[in-house]
Amino acid sequence: MPVDQLKTTEKDLERNRLLGILEGASARTIANLTTGAYMVGLLKYMGASDTFCGYVLSIPVFAAIIQVFSPMILESLKLRKKIIVIGCMLHRVLLSMLIFVTFIPMNPGIRLMIAAILMFVSYLAVSFVNPAVSNMYISFVPQNIRGKYFGTRESYILIAATLLTLVLGKVLDIYTDAGREGTGYIIVYCFIFIMTALNISFFAMMKEVPLSHTSERVKLSEIFTLPLKNRKFIFYFIMLIIWNFAIQIASAYFGVYLKSDLSMSYTVITTLSLINAVIYILSARIWGRFADRNGWSITTMITIGILSICHFTWFFAFKGSPAAIIILILSHILSGMAWSGINVALFNLQFDFTPDEKRTVYIGFSAAISGVIGYIAAIFGAQLVGLFGEKPVMIFGVAYDIKQVLFLASSILLAVCATYIGTFMHSRKRK
Repeated sequence: MPVDQLKTTEKDLERNRLLGILEGASARTIANLTTGAYMVGLLKYMGASDTFCGYVLSIPVFAAIIQVFSPMILESLKLRKKIIVIGCMLHRVLLSMLIFVTFIPMNPGIRLMIAAILMFVSYLAVSFVNPAVSNMYISFVPQNIRGKYFGTRESYILIAATLLTLVLGKVLDIYTDAGREGTGYIIVYCFIFIMTALNISFFAMMKEVPLSHTSERVKLSEIFTLPLKNRKFIFYFIMLIIWNFAIQIASAYFGVYLKSDLSMSYTVITTLSLINAVIYILSARIWGRFADRNGWSITTMITIGILSICHFTWFFAFKGSPAAIIILILSHILSGMAWSGINVALFNLQFDFTPDEKRTVYIGFSAAISGVIGYIAAIFGAQLVGLFGEKPVMIFGVAYDIKQVLFLASSILLAVCATYIGTFMHSRKRK
């Protein structure tokens, strides 16, 4: 369709914003069922170790490196919906195909490698188009309502995805208890395929807003040099490095710890997620309004600080302790409070520290380098888990699992990140 036929009205934008909520809910449901404890369960069903689970759960971070090449294609396109649909469809379809790997008549090691390759390719596809997705959603939402809209959107997405995940988790528990875990996974992945079809349909129904673009292709050398010449962007970039190392050093092991070490059922795990979702929903609109009044920098600083406290509570969730479930409830409450602000704040913060012109260059560069840093952190965490295994780590005469130590390290680094934002980025934005 010619560009001049794509003029959008306010009614079109309102419809796009509604479709954005539906698209997000279906995408989040797919993510819930193919990451964390659910992915750990499937991998362990295929014979994976905790260390291998850590490597696989870190794949999305590593795959984000491809975003460094995204601007070479995306920045020259005024219309990007078609490439977005292709990337997202590949991602979702390949994830839904993971169930077929369990039936391949080969040894477990080969099946696990095939599963890892499928995940890697799927996340390469979606990571490549992610900068375009971000720009597309921003084009639907005027600046003055972004905090309110994205806060509301996150609330609806989370409650819908969590309730659907809770139902599927219960189904999986029922079949697992009956000794038919494989059948449970077949049902779950059939549902993932249905969600994939819906997700792509929602994208297809959006009316695209033509974006500013360059008539010349962005050069690879420009991707690595242009962002580093922008002093304002450097402050944001340093924050991303600290943030990604802090999150990724332990992020793969929250689900592993719940499933392998604390032996939680999918029903309990998803019930904890439901508590998280309720708090998330109650907090999201508050953070959205807070951000509209105070800005994204201060919102990011406060919410990352809360997440630091959350990860610190995980450090005290001992296996066999009667207080473990209470600590986990507290941690999920704090997590809901934190992530309801972080998800919206970090998404919008990048637009405060990147120029409008050639923005995908900055987004692609930061995502790629952050992906490298995050994957290094994830590999470092996985190596520690593999090195210590079941051996306890002694701290002040108390024995801790290596995963608990990673939670503590993450907490400290998150506190450093929040301090950095408050010291350098908040004052910088005000200027």
